[in-house]
Amino acid sequence: MLTKKSSQGILKIPSLVFCRQSLFFIFLLLNYFPIHSESAQFPKDGITIIVEKGQTLSVISKTYLDDPRKWKELLKSNQIANPNLILPGMKLWIPASLGKRPIAEISKTRGVTAIFLHSKKENNWIEGVTGAGLFLRDEAKTEKDSGLELTLISGSILELAESSQLMIEKVKSETEPDGFLLSKGRLKAIISKSNGTSLKKMFILRTPAAVAEVKGTEFVTEVDEKQNTSLGCYEGKVNVSAQNVTVEVNEGYATYVEKGKAPLTPFLIPSAPKIEP
Repeated sequence: MLTKKSSQGILKIPSLVFCRQSLFFIFLLLNYFPIHSESAQFPKDGITIIVEKGQTLSVISKTYLDDPRKWKELLKSNQIANPNLILPGMKLWIPASLGKRPIAEISKTRGVTAIFLHSKKENNWIEGVTGAGLFLRDEAKTEKDSGLELTLISGSILELAESSQLMIEKVKSETEPDGFLLSKGRLKAIISKSNGTSLKKMFILRTPAAVAEVKGTEFVTEVDEKQNTSLGCYEGKVNVSAQNVTVEVNEGYATYVEKGKAPLTPFLIPSAPKIEP
């Protein structure tokens, strides 16, 4: 510590050696511990996630990476030297080259369609274009006189009719298939028989009034303005549940679920009338 006399007494001046050591220590901190500010900009090629409480590097890798063993590349992409520095609230960029394939991809559009990419932390609906990929929590909607077709990884096809809205609610796991929420409108689903799963349930569709566990391959669901649900099965079978009651809808049958009530007993789908020549 250096000292200097003044008219008011003795002033103490910090040692130059101490100052240099402090600056060196700060330099190490800034280089070894990267700072991820809220305004940090990441490339648009991929998705940006916010680390949640309890999410370790292992959990993040299994959830978002196509190959969890590439966790070192994930750290490198985010300029993180120490995995222990991944903390809740931090933003992480998942490059498209490392990330999982989209759960669904837009294969056809007609009229005015839009998607809300929650997975990319978007704040607004954007135009739904062919080739756009959808991940967990992402949504798709159609306007009047419009339509949209989604192709799932499994090869299944979802056809969204006009004035409809659909969200990806769950991702396929070892115990559960993919799950979707149809909040309004009409959806036709053609579920691939070769979807590569040994699960008894091949697909789950939830509506405001009921839950459909799909064991068949083709069905149509519609949610009306009062959020009541109609479901018709054209091939295979579908279990429809509401208010702790489950009915099995077999091929050629349908059911109706009024919101807040149990499903109706399945009834035969009326055949199309024959027109005499």
